[in-house]
Amino acid sequence: MVVENKSRVIDKKTNMKMYKNFIDYNPLFRFAHYVQTSGIYHRFSNKSFFPFRLVSIIIGPFILNKALPLLEKAWKFLYSEEFLQKVNIKRWALQLISYMGDLFLDVTFFTPNHTFQRINHYVKMKNFNEIEEALQEKKGVLIPFIHMGEIYHPVSALVHTKVNIDNKIQKNGVVIIASKENEFLFQPWLERCDNLFIPVTGNFEILRSEIDHHLKKNRCVFIMQDYFNKRQLRVPFIYGTKKYGFLIPCPQLLTYFHNEQGVPVVPCQSFPQKDMTRSIVKFFPKIDINSFDPEKETPEIKEDLIKLRQNKLNKKQQNGLLSLKINQLLYPYALKYPFYWQMIATLFKRSKFRIEFKEVKSYFEFYSIILQRLKQFIEKSYEPARKDVEILDILLSLNEVIKPMSDDPKAKIHLHKKYIEIRLLSTQAAFNKVTSIALSKQNQYIKQRYPKVQQLFTDLVNLF
Repeated sequence: MVVENKSRVIDKKTNMKMYKNFIDYNPLFRFAHYVQTSGIYHRFSNKSFFPFRLVSIIIGPFILNKALPLLEKAWKFLYSEEFLQKVNIKRWALQLISYMGDLFLDVTFFTPNHTFQRINHYVKMKNFNEIEEALQEKKGVLIPFIHMGEIYHPVSALVHTKVNIDNKIQKNGVVIIASKENEFLFQPWLERCDNLFIPVTGNFEILRSEIDHHLKKNRCVFIMQDYFNKRQLRVPFIYGTKKYGFLIPCPQLLTYFHNEQGVPVVPCQSFPQKDMTRSIVKFFPKIDINSFDPEKETPEIKEDLIKLRQNKLNKKQQNGLLSLKINQLLYPYALKYPFYWQMIATLFKRSKFRIEFKEVKSYFEFYSIILQRLKQFIEKSYEPARKDVEILDILLSLNEVIKPMSDDPKAKIHLHKKYIEIRLLSTQAAFNKVTSIALSKQNQYIKQRYPKVQQLFTDLVNLF
């Protein structure tokens, strides 16, 4: 059964659904759902996690051969060859596989035992005062975090912790946006926690309305910063570092509410302790792009912050700047704990950005596709102080220059099922790559008849 791509809210009566793209996991989800709703988990509240850990370790080698090539490719992209010579990638892969198993087993058998009385037995919080202070503004709180460590512990910690607002002690209202694939790992919580709310990803407008409702109720909304897809706004992975300055997609729901309604943003991260049942959840100081001191930033960010204060920074740039700052804070932990970051396995797939030539028979088609996709790349990405206006002007000029090619019988080229991949690159690297390929495909006739094409592409790369 395929579920329609519609946003909705999970409730206690929601029926279990099957998902084709996660068909292998459905039996596991049904098993977890049964354990949590039947009350079997009570038997494990005081048990050691060690036997469960052994299960994950034993299963790991059976999955290794399928997972290793993908993980190895991602790690080789993220880390230097010199560094990787000092580590055992196969062991890293086994640790990541075991971690995923441990996570599932903790969610199934141990997390359901979290209560107000026992939460400190499982999860310790650092800097909870950041949440308390943000809630005093009564706009709700946006909490970005990444798929690292026991990702359900931050949610459970807030669900089982009370807060003082206007001298009144009350439960935290907590919202976690569930993906369609994982929603039934969350559903049993609703039977135990009346202060937990779980909308499901889908239509942006419907989801935005749902989140807006919760924020107006002054609730804490968790948003996964690394649950990205190729259609989202791309910003630097870790700005200010040469190796990690490549662009990566980022969800924009959080930035929308921060920039439009001034909702406080308090990032957090979960750090496993002796095993997956124990974590330290750390909350970081509130992020507000309007309060950053331009004099303490790089010249490029300083320029954009000054424009922000002058109301000259457009919505895309404002969203991109906030996403950049969140990435700058959270993603170093993904690098520090490589075998605790789940999304490493989907890094290439989710960030794909291809310029595809399915059946191209003329230079006019060839260049038109390139220029259209480069325009989309600029419109759907952000880098501080990038010369977007100048870039788009040159792309527009190129579109004018290639128009005569459409009627030129000699301007023929044949490309079938070819593509240029520009994911996980900075804008400069992406444009350099595309320009190099675009010009290398020119024959002698095109070079002589349309010399301005080369000139304008050269002008384009000289903007960086």
